[in-house]
Amino acid sequence: MVLSELQGLKLRVMSQDLWKSKSDWFAEWFNTEAYHALYQNRDLDEASQFTERITNQFFESKGERLMDLGCGKGRHAVSMAKMGHDVVGVDLSDRSISFAQSAYQSVEGLSFVRADMRSLGAQFKTDSFGGVLLLFTSFGYFEDDKDHDSVLTQINSLLQPGGLLVLDYFNLETVQNHLVAHEIIERVGWIFEIDRRIYNGWVEKSIRFVSTEGKTEHVLERVRAFAPSDLKLMCESAGFSPIGLFGNYQMDALVAGSPRCILVARK
Repeated sequence: MVLSELQGLKLRVMSQDLWKSKSDWFAEWFNTEAYHALYQNRDLDEASQFTERITNQFFESKGERLMDLGCGKGRHAVSMAKMGHDVVGVDLSDRSISFAQSAYQSVEGLSFVRADMRSLGAQFKTDSFGGVLLLFTSFGYFEDDKDHDSVLTQINSLLQPGGLLVLDYFNLETVQNHLVAHEIIERVGWIFEIDRRIYNGWVEKSIRFVSTEGKTEHVLERVRAFAPSDLKLMCESAGFSPIGLFGNYQMDALVAGSPRCILVARK
């Protein structure tokens, strides 16, 4: 698609509501070709180094049974498995799970399961994991905050006594201070026009593009604007005791201006 086509894209979609979203937008969007085109440049080295720091600091014993919840295509899960852990990657996207199963089928101690994190209790046994990791903002998508609370409570149930939750979220203060309101992102064969805002308790990203069939498409990504204090309180309410707050993938302490909020909590 050429830029002249894109210039008319915003006007065509403006006849709709750019900030209108489906409640379960993620279930369809995460499984599309466009989503995987937009987010294709995930940093595998960064993922490997991050999970190595986590496992060295919190899961020193080999053979821990860990869950990578919201695993995507498995870049964190495969790194932990290669460090000697028994890892189950869980994701809602058929496309991501199929990719991971095919790409990493030869890696020992690694398996992938398609599941909705809101129904973990029906999929896995209680007290069966030493750690559950929710990485790269794989949380915060649900319209009803009771669903967020339920996910954390179910994770607590799946963990063995003393098991750990690692919850990696954006740092809301940094998002507020550095929000890019509008940009155009080009990928091979794709051009995406993106608007962002923080509104009514959500961080929202309105994405417009033309599909491979020439159809104008629009999706609104919405993630709850949880501050570190919100995440800490939610974890405590679900039965966890927070033991650390980190602000980046180097696992430095959370401070003003940190890009991430990585909360580690014990059951």
